[in-house]
Amino acid sequence: MNIAVVDDDAGDLAIAVDLLREYVDIDCPQADIHIATFAGEENLLKDFEADKYDLIVLDIYMKGISGMETAKAIRKMDAEVAIIFLTSSEEHILEGYRVYATGYFIKPLAENKEEFTETLDHIFPRLRERRKAICLCIEGAEYRVPYRDILYVDIRDIRKPCFHLYGRVLLSSMSYEKCRDTLLKDSRFLECHHRIIANMDCVESMEQDDFLLKDGTRIPISRRKRQDVKIAYMNHLLEL
Repeated sequence: MNIAVVDDDAGDLAIAVDLLREYVDIDCPQADIHIATFAGEENLLKDFEADKYDLIVLDIYMKGISGMETAKAIRKMDAEVAIIFLTSSEEHILEGYRVYATGYFIKPLAENKEEFTETLDHIFPRLRERRKAICLCIEGAEYRVPYRDILYVDIRDIRKPCFHLYGRVLLSSMSYEKCRDTLLKDSRFLECHHRIIANMDCVESMEQDDFLLKDGTRIPISRRKRQDVKIAYMNHLLEL
């Protein structure tokens, strides 16, 4: 997991990093987490690219471009990265919803450590989910495929799983049974038909006999499983 912390006040930057590292050491000791620091928004934007960071902790009040304008620029490149603002005032909270901010840390951070920890407790599970992936052996090479990129999995004539991603298909040498056992441990995946596994995060809508996926693909829902599939999908929507 990669985290960027941005603040042009060196003292506030150091405190934010210290609190993050303390949280990681206590609550996520086994996690592979890297923290990058930036003394200003321009340095972050020069370094930034889609999917590089999982979380950005961003000061709102900076000497150059404001944190809010920086967040708008980030959102044009990456719609999913979590953004948390550092601020000494709550006046921008409503504006933050327009860039889908995950939360706010009120300065001084040292005096609001409990709120800092509660916010991280809320978002870290989702950040870990975002990075989950399955390792596939394809033509002798190993590929790490993030769960969020998988639309669905099915079986072709050669009896091997086909992983349907956005814009491409990967044919794995893994057995379908192993694939199913691996993916179904994650709540977003559901076997909606015989040897078809759907990623419910990628479902646009559930119809009578099929799922309409976000890329326009339709995959069937088994008549026998229809009621169970409907319940599982509704529960998934409630958890989002």
